[in-house]
Amino acid sequence: MGQVDELVLIAQAREGDESAFRALVDRCLPRLQAVLWRITRDPEKAEDALQEAMTRAWLNLGRFEGRSQFCTWLTRIGINEAYDAVRPARLQALELDDRIGQRIPGWGDRPEQVFESREFLAAVDAALATLPVDYRVAVTLRDVEGLSTAEAAEILGIGERALKSRVHRGRLALRAALDDWFAAGYVS
Repeated sequence: MGQVDELVLIAQAREGDESAFRALVDRCLPRLQAVLWRITRDPEKAEDALQEAMTRAWLNLGRFEGRSQFCTWLTRIGINEAYDAVRPARLQALELDDRIGQRIPGWGDRPEQVFESREFLAAVDAALATLPVDYRVAVTLRDVEGLSTAEAAEILGIGERALKSRVHRGRLALRAALDDWFAAGYVS
């Protein structure tokens, strides 16, 4: 769907056309659901955040200024809702900053095999879940969802430098969290 189609759907949704709104939301749903799940790590909280985000978007569609794509705007609303669901976890960031290690685990002779293994993907997912939500979201948007720095920063409502800092710290924390996995000899 092009920018013109999106603008038409937004105009129709602003006039009360629920099917136009649903068409807009459907475009965003897979990525939004993945991001919300990665933030909350709880299917019920993720679903609640999604429902609240869609409700808020519907009620505030008149306030959508069109400076970004609709999916960016909706994702920002969803992330705010997910943050609210896990707010106490954000305090962990202060503790983690002191523990981030600089050790580089041994990758063996064939690192591409490690990356392709289900065990490694499960270990990364588990390690990602241990990160403070600010770092987890930044790493998820950049490295899992593949958004550009500018897109991820826009969604989070922060500057690109702040996003880069969160991604960097998140990656360091992720690496530190994976040290045990590598130390356990899962790499041949």
